[in-house]
Amino acid sequence: MNKTSLPNRLVPILLFLDGIICALTAIFAHQIGLDPNPDWSRSRFILLFFGLLLILIAGLYFWNFTNKIRPTQSRETLEYALENFKALFLLAHIWAAIFVVYAWFITYGNFNTWDHTTHYYTQLADGFNQGHLYLDLKPSKELLQAPDPNDPNSRPKFDDEVWDLSLYKGKFYIYWGPVPALLIAPLQKILARQIQDIYLVYFFYAGLLIFNSLIILKLWQRFFAHIPAWNVFICIPLLAFMLPIPWSLNVPQVYEAAIGAGQFFLVGGAYFALLAFDASLGTTQAPDGKHLFLAGLFWALSVGSRALNAISVIFFAALIAFVIARRIISPRNDTVKEFIKNLLPLFIPLGLGAFAIGWYNWARFDSPFEFGLRYQITIFNLNKHMDWVFHADYFLLNFYNYVLQPFQTVAEFPFIRPITNADFMAGRNIASPYLYAAGPVTGFLFSAPFLFLALLSIPSRKESDVYRFFVSLLAGSFFINFFSLLVYFFSQVRFVSDFISQIALLAVLGYWRGLAKNSKAFGIIANLLILFTICAGILLSFSSETNRFETLNPAVIESIRRLFGG
Repeated sequence: MNKTSLPNRLVPILLFLDGIICALTAIFAHQIGLDPNPDWSRSRFILLFFGLLLILIAGLYFWNFTNKIRPTQSRETLEYALENFKALFLLAHIWAAIFVVYAWFITYGNFNTWDHTTHYYTQLADGFNQGHLYLDLKPSKELLQAPDPNDPNSRPKFDDEVWDLSLYKGKFYIYWGPVPALLIAPLQKILARQIQDIYLVYFFYAGLLIFNSLIILKLWQRFFAHIPAWNVFICIPLLAFMLPIPWSLNVPQVYEAAIGAGQFFLVGGAYFALLAFDASLGTTQAPDGKHLFLAGLFWALSVGSRALNAISVIFFAALIAFVIARRIISPRNDTVKEFIKNLLPLFIPLGLGAFAIGWYNWARFDSPFEFGLRYQITIFNLNKHMDWVFHADYFLLNFYNYVLQPFQTVAEFPFIRPITNADFMAGRNIASPYLYAAGPVTGFLFSAPFLFLALLSIPSRKESDVYRFFVSLLAGSFFINFFSLLVYFFSQVRFVSDFISQIALLAVLGYWRGLAKNSKAFGIIANLLILFTICAGILLSFSSETNRFETLNPAVIESIRRLFGG
């Protein structure tokens, strides 16, 4: 099949649009509320000049550009570089547009109010800057004197800022991974200001989209170069807006920050692993050590952000060790030496990360394997009932929640709302297992039916080693995290972020494999599924679990309802 490419006019067209946007923003800055002063300031003149300059560059580029490349020995290299440049240039514009929507969502429709969030990582970063691992927040005397501070029935009432903290030996800790706090600790010290959890949520979910996009671009160029470009780039907003991404942005708290960080580093590591093996699988060539080191580093940081990812990372390391072992098996005496040499770039950061996490836990809770969940101040006494945190009794209920539970339709915007499974359980006389709790959740079948195309990504024996390796990487991580959450005592939409990228990327591969069969019916149905998944993800996220938009900025919701005639 012929390789498709982006049109050569793409770059000047995008430059022209950038210039128009800059110029119009400068001209109408006062009318749209960006500049309170009706008179032109220096910054508006600079922005106008920059916009006109971009328009001029676009015109010159368009006028002089030719599709002909001089016949030299580097023709193929130049063409590849040009295609990469055009693809990344387009990606940058898609990212910019999506990040604006992200900012609008996370600030509940006004771009300016980066608030109504938590500040747990802020406090932990302050603690790190002061040389200790606990929070400066002091437990009340009444809480410390309670017969059992973890028992909600025997402890006194407390402020919300204590909620979900871990209390151990008179100090407050957090059970979420410390990596996000380590990242912002030097920034807080240098800037002399606190960086709240809302900024971490935005950064990590924006970064997650970047890595997902780079993986999509790489897989397209490597395995599906014949697929039209628009069938590739439509997948970027799909991964950006499917549930639970905008939902998590609309609930920008420490939970979403930790999960987002874990996924950012997990998927980032998968991207570097793909680069490490891109040219080596199926040959005698060793995997690229630099990218393998980055994969190990990112995966260590993933576990340091979200402990749930530890099993996925162990699977990744085992899979890579297996792949390398298969490649170098030979009767030579240096096989073991070569095996160790190839694995060292991966296992050095993983080993150091495991040691650091173990030391961090031991220094706080006297055990390298205790993250603090059992000492959490919450609605249950987890210290007493830790054996019920993960239990098989939750499996079917959680499977129904995450896969089969429908949404509720309403007459006005946002037209669909998530529901809890309480009515489902009550209508069927199902008793809730001990500790079990569930928030409003909508299953894949109704919120993201596109994900079922992941079944089409299953590789055949004819597929390349790189393709089978990466599908195995994604599928293994998806099943590990998904099934771990199916036996967890708490069901929430935010937990879907723990595996959404893995199954979404598999669904994209299944989508492309279906398109490769040139079935018009499949193409129409799959594209409708993409549109539905994007719309459902956005509409359900307006409600989320806290109705943040309607509570904090009801005027925006009312404006949208009037737009739809409500």
